[in-house]
Order: sequence, then structure tokens, then C-alpha cells
Amino acid sequence: MGNTKVIAAVYGPREVQNRSQQMSDQALVRCEYSMANFSTGDRMRKPKGDRRSTEISLVIRQTMEACILTHLMPRSQIDIYVQVLQADGGTRSACINAATLALADAGIPMRDLVTSCSAGYLNSTPLLDLNYVEDSAGGPDVTVGILPKLDKVTLLQ
Repeated sequence: MGNTKVIAAVYGPREVQNRSQQMSDQALVRCEYSMANFSTGDRMRKPKGDRRSTEISLVIRQTMEACILTHLMPRSQIDIYVQVLQADGGTRSACINAATLALADAGIPMRDLVTSCSAGYLNSTPLLDLNYVEDSAGGPDVTVGILPKLDKVTLLQ
């Protein structure tokens, strides 16, 4: 993760905003990921809803759904907002860790806290917690998310 800085906020459980998405047996979990315009060195305007943001939002949502006890909050909605303030590699892991802590701080009932880390291989050296230089060097890398108490893998990408 290097010098990656992420902020996460959780709103809910609250009434579902779009009734057509309401589920009678569990809570609806929504996630929105974005990067601040100043989060990277190139200061490019990052459009909201681009392919990468949509994919990372989906990954975070699916990972959080694995740990949230959604059946305890039927017909409700939980919104998770994650924004990268400074990107230095490992943004997925940092976002998952921040979202987990925000859920815990909001008092959302969970099976376990998700813990995430990235690993890679560069110049015949195995590495953990890759920074931007290590991540962009072109070697193989993987992001893993686990539920430690349950000993389950929730993310392997």
C-alpha cells in the first residue's frame, strides 16, 4: 500500500431509496469507489463510473457482502463510499480495509472483519503490500481478502 491514503464512509442501514431494488429477506449493499483528481501525480480528471471504478466498486461490494449479516436488516440499504486520496499502489486492499473499518465503526453487524493485502513477485523476490513502483513493474501480483476468524477467503484477484 505504500503511501496510499483512503477515506471510507458508511450510511445505513436505512430505508431503500429505489423500491424496485428492495429485498424482503436481506439488506441491499451498495458501494461507490472513486479516486480524487489529486490522488496521482498526473492530475488527470477521472470520470465517475469509468470501467476501473465500476469494477473496483463491485469487488468491494462483493467482499463486504460476504462479511455483513444482511439477513438481520431486511428491506434496508447500506451505502459504502470509498475515495482514494493518495494512490501509491495497493488501492484495492486499502479500500477493502477502510470499508471494513467504516462498517465496524457504523455498528453494522458482521461475521468477521475482512483483512486484505496484495502480494507480488519482482526480480526473483516475493513481495507483500506492493507500492506503486513494485505494482507497475509488470510482475505477477494478487490481492487477497480473508475473514480471519472464519478462516475463509473472500477475495482472490
